[in-house]
Amino acid sequence: MEHSEKNPLITLHDSRGRIVFAQPLVYHSAAEVLFSQPWEWVGTEEEQTRIRDAFQKVLFDREPITIRAKFIFQGEQTLYECHAVPVDTNEVTVMATSIPILNEDDDLGLTPREIECLRQLIGGSQTTEIAESMGVKATTVNTYKQRLKEKIGVDSLAGLIAWGCKHLRG
Repeated sequence: MEHSEKNPLITLHDSRGRIVFAQPLVYHSAAEVLFSQPWEWVGTEEEQTRIRDAFQKVLFDREPITIRAKFIFQGEQTLYECHAVPVDTNEVTVMATSIPILNEDDDLGLTPREIECLRQLIGGSQTTEIAESMGVKATTVNTYKQRLKEKIGVDSLAGLIAWGCKHLRG
């Protein structure tokens, strides 16, 4: 099965950036994917450097990141949005969720403020941090989160964040 907005590519990486798990595999066998590094899947040196730098930020600064990169599969470039977070185990240090960007004009039915709030949640911000950056009270952020859950049809913060990772772009 190919990955898509509803079925993102999930990869787990070791401290060298090597992929130690990927699901679903796209166009490749496990032997081709395992132990490759994400910067090997792009076409330019500039993108390779940007992805390596982002990986190091997650690994060493322990901060989640979201970047866009054009990955090459079967000779074709596809733009992906990749969200990577640190993982604390001996063998896995980073988990990445990558979603192909096919149509940036999708109407999600959310207000700009709800989208802004959700983007910050995905980025790992806490309610008080979001409130401060948006210039509102924490109760307002909680209202945004509740409205988002109702509109999207999820009942937990984890579900909300997972939905946002799958549907929000850039």
